[in-house]
Amino acid sequence: MKFKFILFVGLLAASFTTAAQDKYSLNYIIGFPTGEASEFISSTSWRGIGFDYVHELDRNWAIGGSISWQTFYEDIGYQTTENGTETVSAKRYNYINSLPIHVTGSYYFKSSKDLTPFISLGAGVMYNRQEQDLGLYVLSSDAWQFSVRPELGVEYELRYGFGLRGAFRYNYAAKSGGLDGLSHIGLALGVYWDN
Repeated sequence: MKFKFILFVGLLAASFTTAAQDKYSLNYIIGFPTGEASEFISSTSWRGIGFDYVHELDRNWAIGGSISWQTFYEDIGYQTTENGTETVSAKRYNYINSLPIHVTGSYYFKSSKDLTPFISLGAGVMYNRQEQDLGLYVLSSDAWQFSVRPELGVEYELRYGFGLRGAFRYNYAAKSGGLDGLSHIGLALGVYWDN
């Protein structure tokens, strides 16, 4: 947890010390579990936040980084679960906490003054923690997993250096550390600003 906090604070601090061709965005993210994640939790997550940074190389190309946090939750109801020789009957709650961290490359289609579509590809790691709460018992596992994140979005400039941003991103996580690849789709809605 300390590592995540230091990384997030470091990205925010960098926003105040970099050159004029840098762009930042703060996003509210709605998450949709896919694959193995959707087998564990089928409900949509309304609890996500993300911070993106890009450094413009020229008019169209940019490199940067992205960090976000998504929490998935589902009330499964009253269940009887067997784990080895133990049998537990209780209310069951499933959780997935996901922290994707990516280095990104982006291409901006400069088609008009105000509206700018873009595509982006990120590669990095995703920390996933999968948890089942059964009354007083908690069964959990976690792992750092290799991750790739393609993204398709649009930015709309409201005034010079400030605007609205929307994007669909797919956070793919590879199976590792004894944990399934807990991938998800994110709808990121937020604001961006230039430094």
